Amino acid sequence: MPNRSMADHPPTLFSPPSAEAGPSLSDATHGRPPANTAKGAQRRAVRPAWCAAGFLTLALLAGCGATAAETEPSPQAAQGIEQRKEAELATCMKGKGFKYVAFVAKGRQLSEQRKAAFGGDYAAMKAERGKYGFGHFSLYVYPKEFDSPMYKPEKPEINPNWAIQSSLSEQQRKAYDDAHESCYTAAIKKLTGKVVKSSMDHYEQVAKARTQAEIRELDGDPTLVEKAARMADCLKGQGYRVSKTNPTAIATRGSDEIRAQVENLGKTDDVDDSKLPEGQFYEPTLTAAQARPYLTKEIKVALDDLECGKDFYAAYLPREQEIDTKVDAEYGIRTWG
Repeated sequence: MPNRSMADHPPTLFSPPSAEAGPSLSDATHGRPPANTAKGAQRRAVRPAWCAAGFLTLALLAGCGATAAETEPSPQAAQGIEQRKEAELATCMKGKGFKYVAFVAKGRQLSEQRKAAFGGDYAAMKAERGKYGFGHFSLYVYPKEFDSPMYKPEKPEINPNWAIQSSLSEQQRKAYDDAHESCYTAAIKKLTGKVVKSSMDHYEQVAKARTQAEIRELDGDPTLVEKAARMADCLKGQGYRVSKTNPTAIATRGSDEIRAQVENLGKTDDVDDSKLPEGQFYEPTLTAAQARPYLTKEIKVALDDLECGKDFYAAYLPREQEIDTKVDAEYGIRTWG
């Protein structure tokens, strides 16, 4: 949703986050070029639960989001934390005998309509959901628009560290990775005071802190609780199953439902997921034609969800944005706006 960071339990398009799939966190934080997987296809292995949601998310964790939706770095302070972090990494890596180029990705400009949608504006949300649903199957139908792994950009932004790492032997690469992790944890400690064990641990801490803050502040808000209950009653009246009515749960209910369909397709296709770490699998490979019927159904669910929750989202999303931005700043995470 609004002001999502690289470190998010990145939300789905126009409904708050639950979790998302993406390139490996190690690849992202170490600046590695994405590797092809699954019989040569560019397919993304699902990351841990905190790293999974729709693909049209504003905030994707560094490890979850190299292929996410259009993003625009904002505010300048968020850009600054990444620059300082990269500068620390370059200095530290040099001290350990490795070349490292401080590199901060530029991201892409977000449309005014999408900004408004992530901020809870009803008209903008309706327009976006009317085409993309929650942002799950639209990744396959509109791969070019959302930097899908199925789409190869004409002029991709190249991280100079990819070439450096590609030139290393396997043994040197292992030493490089160990050095990078050590430098990363040191940089976070220096810039934020936070003690993290690794880059993965850093993003997991951010996700946990966000979740705890959202539950505490959003689920404890009487106004939001009342609006969420009305939204739940509306959805039940339309035949939707609603197991939880607290604000943070109702906000992701529809998207979670669609995400479960994507996961089921990935787990039941003909690609072997058995060698992946526990709880991970390859995203399904779908052509635009194959994904379109799923997207059509997703759009209906998303629009029904919006009609029942337009008052709820107008109040919920700005609050969620404030909370996540505050947490991101505390942990030294770049917030996208």
